[in-house]
Amino acid sequence: MKFRNSQGNVVVIAIMMLFCLSVFIYGVYASYYGWQLFQQGALNFIIGLFFLGCIGLPSIYWVISTIYRYFAAVPSCINQRKIRVINPLLLYENGLYSEDEKRLCTAVKELSKAEGLPRTPVVGIELSDDNPNAFAVGATRSYAMVVVTTGLIKQLNEREVAAVMAHELGHIANLDTMAKTLLSAALDGVMLILFTPMLLIVWHFGRFVALLMLAAGLIYGLFGNWQHATVFLVGVLVWIILMMLPTITKSLVTLLTFWHSRWREYHADAVAARLTSVDDLVSALAILDRLPFQPPKQNREQMATLWIRVAMKEEVGTFHWLKHTHPPIHKRIEALRRGLYLR
Repeated sequence: MKFRNSQGNVVVIAIMMLFCLSVFIYGVYASYYGWQLFQQGALNFIIGLFFLGCIGLPSIYWVISTIYRYFAAVPSCINQRKIRVINPLLLYENGLYSEDEKRLCTAVKELSKAEGLPRTPVVGIELSDDNPNAFAVGATRSYAMVVVTTGLIKQLNEREVAAVMAHELGHIANLDTMAKTLLSAALDGVMLILFTPMLLIVWHFGRFVALLMLAAGLIYGLFGNWQHATVFLVGVLVWIILMMLPTITKSLVTLLTFWHSRWREYHADAVAARLTSVDDLVSALAILDRLPFQPPKQNREQMATLWIRVAMKEEVGTFHWLKHTHPPIHKRIEALRRGLYLR
């Protein structure tokens, strides 16, 4: 079955597209409703301004910016990082690329054909980066880019580099690059659209109400009227929960993103093992695990789910895996040796 490791991501992408569509409809309706109120009396003017400025326009802006980020992933990455671009269509132009660059691009071209990608991704080399790493970005299987650092080319042999490239092509074939971009946008969208207006009201206005309810609850409690005291204290508890809800939701969405990233690393490893060999990929991962990791200062959080490896402290505690976007390399090697994700 073609692209057999991508089924899970198809569901994720479908859900995220429905989410984006829902937010857009939500924003248009809130803007329309706010505009209608905006043209009426003084109180309606304030409510309409809230709906228009805090819900409607931010929702529409988020959808437009998400679409832009999604389709501009490749050029944005090239502009933000020092990347030497190798175009497969211009590979044999005289004097344009070095022999090493040609070999790298040729390997990617052959691996892409073997995996059945509709188009060979653009190949990039991140210059002035001695930290061995690689990543893939792209909106579709036909519009994507795979990147290696100069450090990775120096530290690995040709077969190991090809295995790493196959891993990144696995991310493209499995639609990981699409799903990761949408999941990252969802985190920003949840915080901007759903909770910013709520926090504006709950904190700036609700805290005074919460203080009054707390005082009333304590006074009623001192006089032994626990029925009224309980009502006011429950109101304070509701206010505290509303204040904590954005943080809790952000944590849950972050954990979902991390889980998705860890899960897809195993499947990308499986693609690389099929296209090259288990031994070559295991050798590459083992070398990367031994080498020190120095993440660049720029876009560290955004790049964390894209790299083939990340900084990972020694495993401590039962839930250590909740803190990482990648599974430990020794577990990836174990999965490869046992053929857990090879199908």
